[in-house]
Amino acid sequence: MSIRDRIAARFQAYDGLGTLRATTPDDLPAARWLAGEAGRAGLATVAIPRLVVKAARAEWAGGVVEGLPLFDGGLTGPGGVEGRFGAIDDAAATIGFLEIHPGAASLKKMPFERQRRESRHAALVLAPRTLTDGLAPLNAPNFLAPFGPPVLQVAGHEAGRLAALAASGAPIRVTLDAAREEGASANVVAEVAGPPAAPLVVMTPRTSWWTSLSERAGGILAWLEALQAVRAAGELARPVRFAATCGHELGHLGLNAWLAASPGLVEQASVFLHLGANLGAAGDARLTVRSNVPGLSARAAMALAHAGYPAAMIEQAPGETANGEAHDILVRGGRFLSLIGANPRFHAPEDRWPHSVDVPHAAAIAEAVARLTVELATS
Repeated sequence: MSIRDRIAARFQAYDGLGTLRATTPDDLPAARWLAGEAGRAGLATVAIPRLVVKAARAEWAGGVVEGLPLFDGGLTGPGGVEGRFGAIDDAAATIGFLEIHPGAASLKKMPFERQRRESRHAALVLAPRTLTDGLAPLNAPNFLAPFGPPVLQVAGHEAGRLAALAASGAPIRVTLDAAREEGASANVVAEVAGPPAAPLVVMTPRTSWWTSLSERAGGILAWLEALQAVRAAGELARPVRFAATCGHELGHLGLNAWLAASPGLVEQASVFLHLGANLGAAGDARLTVRSNVPGLSARAAMALAHAGYPAAMIEQAPGETANGEAHDILVRGGRFLSLIGANPRFHAPEDRWPHSVDVPHAAAIAEAVARLTVELATS
């Protein structure tokens, strides 16, 4: 079977796994599926609280819209909060409204983090916008330490009528009622043994808000190709550790747990190869390659172009900053190489097979990642 056929078949299988949010019913079966695809891989359980949503809605005279709470924001309880609706910069509004990109999570120094911390609103209503305008939630980096006002997230296609309602200053009620209970997810981990040397690490997130096919599966399938290529490579120069981590959408909790259980790994590893979001997403072929190891991003860009990825769409970015799980490695002082794509359906429930993925692009990325992983493992 060609790599394109293999990638296409796995995309279709992944699309059938369900909603892959950490701790939800489809999460652990999806982890077991990935471990089965990997072969000789294990599951490492990670305790993550489960947010059980009882009500998440906005109501006004003649209208109602359902959504999801911001998972690291406040809650109203069953009674909700009521008051004048207006734009987020309207100081007279009790409840503020904002259209936003679903990637605008409340990371430190990002505008939305400041807006939440400085907000005097009793609640906020967000309409994250994507190509398909379904409900595309923001990630919750502060899931274990929620802050700010209660925030209701609604589908992007509701933005028009909510903007008009906010402009009118009409009264509105927002109810965000939820409770936390014990929950668990799992990292999928594997190791290919090698002689004592600085280990190479290949990591990718595996959980997300919905099925998130083009957001998450491209990285997971490249991770699988790299694992299988290393196992077939023969004599290695170093051990290679593989981790597909849970809780990406909830503050990278799976990665944090794995690093805590692997003391010294960040300092010891030769490189963390981070297979980030949107690898092979259809509709936007931009691909950012970033590393704080001199020459490594150029080497990765050459491997991608050699495998057939359009060279004009590859950007080599400086390694002084990083996004996603690569940021966690950078701030801990580690060496990383990160691949992250773009996606017009980012976080949207409409990110499904077959329309959301570009199989040839995803296959080229997987082929390049597998080749580069073997080169780094054998040198």
